Order: sequence, then structure tokens, then C-alpha cells
Amino acid sequence: MPRRRRLSVIERSTISQERRNGVSAVSLAARYDVSLKTIYNVVNHWDERQTANGSRSRVVGIRVSDDDLRRFDAALSRRGIAHRSDAMRRLMLAAEGVFLPDDEMCDELRNLGAALNRVGNNVNQIARRLNEAKVRGERLSYPASSHRDVRALAGLVFDLADQVQEMSRARRSVLDLEISSALAGLAERNENGAE
Repeated sequence: MPRRRRLSVIERSTISQERRNGVSAVSLAARYDVSLKTIYNVVNHWDERQTANGSRSRVVGIRVSDDDLRRFDAALSRRGIAHRSDAMRRLMLAAEGVFLPDDEMCDELRNLGAALNRVGNNVNQIARRLNEAKVRGERLSYPASSHRDVRALAGLVFDLADQVQEMSRARRSVLDLEISSALAGLAERNENGAE
């Protein structure tokens, strides 16, 4: 008795697509190590399945870690959503708004990056002067004014770090609202038993 190989959903979708694109059934059977009859059955059943599903004719497969999946399921559970596929479909449809870069935030980050570069240059100049004095055997001159300058630079760095954190929190809140909006309605549908 010949062995039977079970094709994955992605393989079935690919076979159906390749047949529509003119790839011969014989070459597909050889490539997937299945019978010619299996190829014909896959194509016929796949087309019927796609007709029954309406316009949902594509299958998207992704690989995730166990931790990634637990976190995704927890996020769906917090929103009362039971079906991953519904959530993924909604997120895909909302991708235009969710995944757009925040131009204002990008400009702010560019400005903060420039400010940090200036601080870095100032710190390097201070370190160079101190090192040069040490190499020459001179007493390190570190007057109170230098100490004030270094404290001011440190304060600037902390201020910049606070601004980056605040922008990150604000952007995260906006994305959370957009994602919640994209997933709106799924929790109610799940409570009513609809899929």
C-alpha cells in the first residue's frame, strides 16, 4: 500500500495557485511527493473551499515563539477576544493606520539625537583636557565652574531621557487606541457566539 503524505494548508494553497498559473499536475505531484489524484483533489477542494469562504482566498503563516504566542493570546484575552484569526484579520485591515510612522515623533527623536551628540562632544572635550593634563603630569584642573558644567550636561542627558520615555509612552497609548479600535466589536461577537 502506498504511503500517504498529509499536505499542510499552505502547501494546498500553493498547489492550487501553481496549478492556476499553469504548473503541471505531474510536476507538482513529484515535488510534493503525492499522487496525481491528490493534486487534482487538492485543486478541486481548494477552489470549493475558497468559494465557500468568499474572498478569503489566501493563507498567511507565521512562526512565533511560545512566549510571543502567550503574550498575543493574553492581549486578546484582556480585550475579550477568543479567536486569533479574527484578531489578525482586523489588525491586517487596520495596518495602514497602525503601522504608519509618527512623523512628529521622528522629528523630535532627530532633534534629541542632535542634542545628545552635542552633549557627547562636550563630554569628550572635557575628558580629553583631563587626560592631556594627566599625561603631562600637571595637576588636574577641575574648578567649580567645570563641575557646574558637567552637572548641567548630566541634567540635560536626564532631561532628554525623560523626554524620550514620555514620547514613547504617548506613542504607545496612541497605538493601543488604534489597535483597540481595530479590534472593536470582536469581543461582543465572541460573547454572542459568532465567529
